[in-house]
Amino acid sequence: MNTRRLFGIIVVFATASVGWFVLGQTITKRTNMLDKSLSEEMDSHWGPQTIVQVAPQWEGNVNVAPSSSKIEVDISHEQRNMGLLWFNTYKVTFCGRYTIPADESTTAQQEEGRFLLRLPGEASNYYNLSISVDDGESLNPGPEDVKLKRLSAAIQRDKDHVVTVMYETNGRDIWLYSPGEISSCDQDTDSVFQTRDGLIELNNFEMTITTDFKDIDYPKGTASPEKRAVDEKANGGKIAKWNFSSLITSKAMGVVVPQPINAGPIAARMSMFAPVSLAFFFTVLFVVAVLKKVSLHPMHYLFIAAGFFAFHILLAYLVDILPVHAAFWICAAVSVILVTTYMRLVCGLKFTVFYVAGAQLVFLVGFSYAFFWVGKTGLTVTISAVVTLFVLMQATARINWSEVLGRKTPPA
Repeated sequence: MNTRRLFGIIVVFATASVGWFVLGQTITKRTNMLDKSLSEEMDSHWGPQTIVQVAPQWEGNVNVAPSSSKIEVDISHEQRNMGLLWFNTYKVTFCGRYTIPADESTTAQQEEGRFLLRLPGEASNYYNLSISVDDGESLNPGPEDVKLKRLSAAIQRDKDHVVTVMYETNGRDIWLYSPGEISSCDQDTDSVFQTRDGLIELNNFEMTITTDFKDIDYPKGTASPEKRAVDEKANGGKIAKWNFSSLITSKAMGVVVPQPINAGPIAARMSMFAPVSLAFFFTVLFVVAVLKKVSLHPMHYLFIAAGFFAFHILLAYLVDILPVHAAFWICAAVSVILVTTYMRLVCGLKFTVFYVAGAQLVFLVGFSYAFFWVGKTGLTVTISAVVTLFVLMQATARINWSEVLGRKTPPA
């Protein structure tokens, strides 16, 4: 090994790194373009990213708030694939029972008004709408209510009345219940889901959300349940409950549907990180070749880099038609086969199996798969890098690098 060959290996590495950078940027740009266009398509076909149900209002001479609210929400979700991206979708069944208190004034005639529940304005489809008073006959919304996207009922406040409202609709990522109109429902910003009018009082409030998924989470800035969500045995999901005898708040309450793994961003990150994997592999291969006295030309390193690159470019297009994990393992197998079958002809089966294949499984397959472990990728790669450094330091401590690099050791 001389410095000229070492320089050739560095050129191969730099060229491959540029290729990976271009590939990563291409995947990112393609993913962003698809995200914008497909999000709009999903909004029109299924529903918006955030559904907000606002607490009922009273239309009358005085402001009347429910003396109690009992709300039951059932959310069933489904993940849909479109190209490089996966989207959440969910169907929500809403049932609310609100107690309107009697008019306790001393006037001869009790207050009369109208109970109003505005439907989520973001949604475009509503199913099985109904409203009833004191468990009486269910009434369908009239033409005026349909036009204004609401459910309403006239109430004579001669006694306490219980109003029951029900409907179903569709959304995508977040479902919220808010005591008042919220200031923002854009989940892509850092806005907190809070009411526009500040603090609002809720009396005898009880809300139960049943999901068919276990990875339940709560939107940023919303009020969390008093207790951890419990398992729902029937459909393998979770049950979250909010119970307050008296609450003054400006925060909404709700859940976030768990985000699916999107292949586009992961494939882009793998491509951008690939030079690190190749650098470790080249370093290990270089050291092992020196220790085992195997002569490798920069052209050998070039074909190895091409075998690594095949993994990422094949993955970039295969995830369009296959689940991301299936595409990953197919691409990994193709890359390993390309490199190992080539190196078997270069330096023999034993060297290839014990050193080349092992290093590729760790630095290409292992490092790349770490991107599926969200939040633990950096730690996984760092631990692997430290272990690799320790092994290399122990293995090369007694090597005379002057001789290896073709330089004569000066006489003592």
